[in-house]
Amino acid sequence: MKLALISPKGIGMGTADYKETERLYASMSNIESLRELMSCPNSPLLTIAAMAERHFDHIAYFDEEIEEIDSCAGYDVVGMSFMTQQATRAYELAAKFRGEGVYTICGGMHPTNLPEQTLEYFDTVFIGECENTWDEFVMDFINGSPRRIYENTSPVDMKKAAIPRYDLLKIDRYKTIPVQISRGCPHNCAFCASTKVYGPQYRHKSIAQVMAELDLISALKPHPNIYFTDDNMLVQKEFAVNLLTSLKDKRINWMSHTDISVADHPEILALLHPSGCRKLVIGLESIVSESLESLEKWKHARMSQYRESIQKIQEAGVGVWGTFIVGLDHDNHEVFQKVVDFTLDNNLYGAMISVPTPFPGSALFDQLDKERRILSKHWGNYTLWNVVIKPKQMTVKELEDGFSFALKSIYSKEAALKRLEYYKRIYKRMGK
Repeated sequence: MKLALISPKGIGMGTADYKETERLYASMSNIESLRELMSCPNSPLLTIAAMAERHFDHIAYFDEEIEEIDSCAGYDVVGMSFMTQQATRAYELAAKFRGEGVYTICGGMHPTNLPEQTLEYFDTVFIGECENTWDEFVMDFINGSPRRIYENTSPVDMKKAAIPRYDLLKIDRYKTIPVQISRGCPHNCAFCASTKVYGPQYRHKSIAQVMAELDLISALKPHPNIYFTDDNMLVQKEFAVNLLTSLKDKRINWMSHTDISVADHPEILALLHPSGCRKLVIGLESIVSESLESLEKWKHARMSQYRESIQKIQEAGVGVWGTFIVGLDHDNHEVFQKVVDFTLDNNLYGAMISVPTPFPGSALFDQLDKERRILSKHWGNYTLWNVVIKPKQMTVKELEDGFSFALKSIYSKEAALKRLEYYKRIYKRMGK
């Protein structure tokens, strides 16, 4: 049997329907970190490829952001994993392959949160993590009786996870390679749909597993840049210390997501740079008190410590890449300048500015859908940069203009030079 695994278009900067954001980013300076995040392979599909080896004679992986799909190879099954911004394209591809008699399956964030809609386009949908249900599907498919839905009912044991098939990648086309160490995040941010897939319980692979994956990647791409795709990589402190200690000899540069509490742990801060960490993406979300409280109370309680915590992390030789949402219900027109000032005053390595985006499965979606404030459910525009809701204290045009102003200010040539000089001073003090 032949299996094709496809990551649909939609994770790049801009979409086929909305190119203004792509043009905006093209005009900015020093956004390499953002491009790295938006141009990684799909690691869940590579894990599925590893699990599928026992049953499929031929397995192909296609990333539509960098390559064309070979649709003439006579696949028995086509599988996709996708986020909401990729859903429109995924539906198009599914219709095409189904029309050719190919069996289509899918999983990931969007299918998990909107399974009934997704079933209009795919033959089978996996809800939640698929490791526990994959073999059951394959046997049902071989026997000619696959079910429409396979739903995971218990957290996957990450210590039993397969090593992804990195060898299927056109690896030289990627600057950064993704590795997933853990799943689950204890926070419950109103805009996040991830907990519907992975849940709040933090679960991680063994350190030996992580090292084996890194060795495999390094054999394919020496001295790689690694993006640990975890929602909150360093939240379990004892494991974090052991992991960072093991990473010190791997000669990799890496970045990941974590929360601001990492600044409270000197033993972790001391290990970050020596382990190869160069950037941490931290969800600061908002610097408007009422807005932050509406999103996540734990983060709101930490807001008064943001500046001090950022300084601690960056003085350890690690750039903080903050994420912010502008245009929330408690935001007025002043929010754009506030985010710019905060980012520049604190010398953040970078900032991902986004507009409120109601991803299906999130509390924000439920709220705005109930209030009839969602302006579009064309999923290709759910990029975090396109305005798809009716803001409360400004017009759509004012939000679009403010978003553009904030990005241009933060990523101007002058701001980029200021950041560069700041980090030069830090690295000089560290003797780097």
